[in-house]
Amino acid sequence: MKVAKTAVKCCVLVTGMVLASLVLVWAAAADTSREAPDHALILGGGGPVAEAWESGVVAGLMEKGVDLAAMDRVIGTSAGAIVGARVASRMSRSELTTAALTRFEGPAPLPTRPPTPPDLTFLVRRLEQLNEGELSERSVGVEVGEWALKVRPIVSEAGFIASFKRRFPQPSWPGGAFECVSVDAGDGSLRVWNDSSEVQPAFAVASSCALPGFHAPVTIDGHRYMDGGVRSATNGDLARGCKTALVLAPTVGPGDALAKVSVKRLERELEVLRASGCKVTSIVPDGASLSAFGGTLGNSGRAGLALEAGRNQGLRSAGLVSH
Repeated sequence: MKVAKTAVKCCVLVTGMVLASLVLVWAAAADTSREAPDHALILGGGGPVAEAWESGVVAGLMEKGVDLAAMDRVIGTSAGAIVGARVASRMSRSELTTAALTRFEGPAPLPTRPPTPPDLTFLVRRLEQLNEGELSERSVGVEVGEWALKVRPIVSEAGFIASFKRRFPQPSWPGGAFECVSVDAGDGSLRVWNDSSEVQPAFAVASSCALPGFHAPVTIDGHRYMDGGVRSATNGDLARGCKTALVLAPTVGPGDALAKVSVKRLERELEVLRASGCKVTSIVPDGASLSAFGGTLGNSGRAGLALEAGRNQGLRSAGLVSH
């Protein structure tokens, strides 16, 4: 009888321990779900004109009382990384629009023969093959990385980074919500920089903007990183699982080859977001904005017009934004 009672006590003790463990596991899972980010802002790339347009859209939304700095995640790629860092740092409307039109590359060069633009045919073709499923993201990253490390850039790595140190002189991360996207030129892997990456924002954002052919890959901790647009101009799928996502995609509509090749990728990313239960709102350049661009994203002299068109579009789009 004593042995039987002892066995019962042991059984009860073990059962209690198992139940307690299950409760802890359930509580941890529940706690994780509560901490999952709810709202994401996704800012795509496209050069200085895209930066100006996105800044205008954000300023217009802010003017209507939409607080994008309150988003749980602010994910920027290339020009969108510049705008995202400013939004996350809670720049005012006037600061944001002024910064978008400021030349951080230093004084304008004396009138001389401009450098020959690089031939981006190789990059565009690899992105087309990625869209068509002929190449994987990683293999595209490796091939483009090899090319980026060999081609002579228009802007040196040192000069490029110096311009971003003028944009973001503070060593601290702009805000906990901010993330920006790069691709490792060595192995083609995706790299998402955030407040735990222990890297200065000037280097992280510069790496996200280092368009192969124009800019040398940026060195961080012994690795060379290039524009996150080598994977996608928007990288919107990184926000899957969020309840809502606001996507600004300046590459939808312009006639540039790099802009055109980004559209199919974006469409797939929006499908991924919606399949994860995310409510998606996208803002792309309307007719007035495309006219302000001059039909392409390549003319930086139209940045002022793009900013004003973006602001007007932001004012009109405020009712679409649920957050």
